[in-house]
Amino acid sequence: MKPTQRDLIRQRLTKTMLADKVEGLETLLSVLKSDTKQLLDNYMMLDDDSLKLALEVLPDGSYKLNLSATTNRLFEVGKMIV
Repeated sequence: MKPTQRDLIRQRLTKTMLADKVEGLETLLSVLKSDTKQLLDNYMMLDDDSLKLALEVLPDGSYKLNLSATTNRLFEVGKMIV
């Protein structure tokens, strides 16, 4: 079945809205990464530049956050676990 003009307009609008969301995420991702690093620094000694965050806009407009970090030292309350 051939898409109607209305379907084509809806598809274009959806693509445009998703593209706008992606552009606005760069600043958010930068702040989120900084805040996440501060939080994780309370619990572990992160390896240099190991914290990676990626925020993906899914086709339905929701977001998926992927986080990756490496450490070889974890902290217990008031102590370092080797």
